[in-house]
Amino acid sequence: MQTIRLFVRLSPILFVFLSFCGQKALETVEAKNDRGQLERWQKRQGSDKKDGIYQRFSEKGTLLEEAFYIADSLQGDRKYYSETGQLEAVEHYDKNQLHGKFNSFYPDGQLKIEQDFIRGSLTGMSIRYYPNGKMLEKVTLKDNVENGLFVEYYDSGNLKTEGQYAPDEDGDGVENGELKEYDEAGVLVRIAACTYGTCITTWKKEK
Repeated sequence: MQTIRLFVRLSPILFVFLSFCGQKALETVEAKNDRGQLERWQKRQGSDKKDGIYQRFSEKGTLLEEAFYIADSLQGDRKYYSETGQLEAVEHYDKNQLHGKFNSFYPDGQLKIEQDFIRGSLTGMSIRYYPNGKMLEKVTLKDNVENGLFVEYYDSGNLKTEGQYAPDEDGDGVENGELKEYDEAGVLVRIAACTYGTCITTWKKEK
């Protein structure tokens, strides 16, 4: 007698659904921290690990922080709010590490800072803005250190300074290479040659 074997191919959606059903149900926990703020989070029944939405509130009940956890590890966006409920900053996590965009905001909601993280380290462009929305500076970073081209602007939008950073012996980002400075009208007024933070003027605009 032959045995007949049947193979059933599950769709990705059905597979996720069945996997979810196999997990223990979520329950909500509430507790106050040492600052008297209410913390609320989800966890699986029988587990002490955060697994789902996490929220932290002020003593007045205003949401101050919201995040998402998977097995006690931060995953996705983590948002911070002011006492008035205004969004202050958004971090992005992958497996409990800062990874992706970071944005912070002025009290009126205007973008203040935007940066990129790669596995916990600031890497890429860091951009800061004036309260009026104009760019203040743009700096290249690598592994949390200023390393590469940078430019600075006046709040009018005109160029103020441009040059390059490089790590010194202590690992700090300092000016290295040609540095150019401009007046508020955007006119070049000074050129300097920099060697790891020590800059010597090579040209200066006559008054």
